[in-house]
Amino acid sequence: MDTERLLISKVIESADLAPAAEAGITPGWFADPSSARVWSMIVDHKGRYGNVPTLAAVKRDYPTYKLLATPEGLPYLVDQMREHRQLVMLEAAITDAAQSHIRRDTAATTARLAAVLAEIARTTPTAYDIDLSTNGDERLTHYRELDALDGRLRGIPSGFPAIDLALQGFEPGQLITFVGPPKTGKSTSMLLMAKAANDSGKEPLFVGFEMSNREQWERLDAIRAGISHKRLRNGTLKPAEWKLLERSVRASQNLPSFHMSQDTSSVTTLTGLRTKIEKLDPDIVYVDGVYMMQDEEGEPSGSSQALTNITRGMKRLAQQLEKPIVIATQALESKMNGKKLTTYSIGYSSSFVQDSDAVIGVQQTDDPNITLMKLLAGRNASPMEAYYTWTWEPVKFEELEYNPFGGDGYEGGSDGW
Repeated sequence: MDTERLLISKVIESADLAPAAEAGITPGWFADPSSARVWSMIVDHKGRYGNVPTLAAVKRDYPTYKLLATPEGLPYLVDQMREHRQLVMLEAAITDAAQSHIRRDTAATTARLAAVLAEIARTTPTAYDIDLSTNGDERLTHYRELDALDGRLRGIPSGFPAIDLALQGFEPGQLITFVGPPKTGKSTSMLLMAKAANDSGKEPLFVGFEMSNREQWERLDAIRAGISHKRLRNGTLKPAEWKLLERSVRASQNLPSFHMSQDTSSVTTLTGLRTKIEKLDPDIVYVDGVYMMQDEEGEPSGSSQALTNITRGMKRLAQQLEKPIVIATQALESKMNGKKLTTYSIGYSSSFVQDSDAVIGVQQTDDPNITLMKLLAGRNASPMEAYYTWTWEPVKFEELEYNPFGGDGYEGGSDGW
């Protein structure tokens, strides 16, 4: 079946380009150069004159192009075109990968296959269109469910009370960006968020690009047991601390699964991350050090366009899998005017702010034991901030009910961990 020619014929016959346009079909989808040229002409005509060209107009410009009659509807042909394109892409990728495999170039083989799978995932449609005149019962059911919460969080808790009050938790499909300068506690903050999710009965997946699994679980166990992190690491725990540690570790085994991954060879790309998520099926995903991931579209690592591709892909991944994804990235001290953290401070790409449902920042203060947490931006929340006591010896992470530096307008205040 000549899917490309059938689709073009049906679009001209029906004078309807909408289903194909909504599917994102472009001239690049067409393997046949003549069909690609005719499709370009159709799209250009629609853009110039607001309608699909007539059969006569197409025949005038492309007299030798043969159109076909088909009883099938446009939605069916659009689906067939998508499947046709994916098969063409897979065939080309498999051919390239086979050549790399023959040369025993494992990296090139896996990269080529990963890239085509990522492209297919990006172009797989997810239906978000609704008709408000027909879904009234669905909306009322949703509002009754919110009413039944009786003030409880809509989403998964962050572990930071003031943030939870502002955002009502992290909800499915959301992309949350956590940002801060180097060595300000981003990894610890992400770990505390994952702990809060696990304590609430959820299964987190924590992907770390900056620390090993062992480093992370040592931190987590020290926090849960309330013991010295330093003595835990150097093997000098006191007898009372050993008892607290053993009791805490045993208790954690009764919680839902807490997945950690430092397998950067498999999760360094969006395709690898998607595969990991689909395998483990967590309730929420945390990616610490997202700026270290690799772009599958060939942009230079760490470049603005590479990071933009990654954040766009992360947002689509959250929506398609219907899970909240929390990512951490760097703020640049050179962009922190007066050492104050703002959305402008985020390094390398503005896409972190554009693609995120909320941007949360951590900022050092003049007191090494007090940290400032900020909601820098949110789609459904106003910026706010809260101060936290933040120490490892002894372990203590607690939200303060006042501004310890005496400023006005403080918006924090709630129970700590």
